[in-house]
Amino acid sequence: MEISNVDIGNRVRQLRKECGYTQEQLAEYAEISVDFLGLIETGRSSMKVQNLAKIASILNVTTDYLIYGTSPYKENARINTMLSVVPDSKRKQVEKLIALFLNALRSDEDD
Repeated sequence: MEISNVDIGNRVRQLRKECGYTQEQLAEYAEISVDFLGLIETGRSSMKVQNLAKIASILNVTTDYLIYGTSPYKENARINTMLSVVPDSKRKQVEKLIALFLNALRSDEDD
């Protein structure tokens, strides 16, 4: 399997946008320059494993997904991406809303 910097960069850019981050925000969170992030997203530069791991963690995906485009939890990737932008101060509220929603779905199925 060939590793492509262009493919990695495309995945980083797509996930960054899905998370609602600007290049400036993601670069700041990953502790890299905006210029370097631009080079990564366009596939003109590779990155150290440490930077790959940081970016994957921030975007809430595995490094395997960034490198190969595969993930063992691919069906949950969109939900995880949405949840990754929830501030810590609101996380408990979101968890309660999800639990209520799932309980409502279960009760609908029982009827």
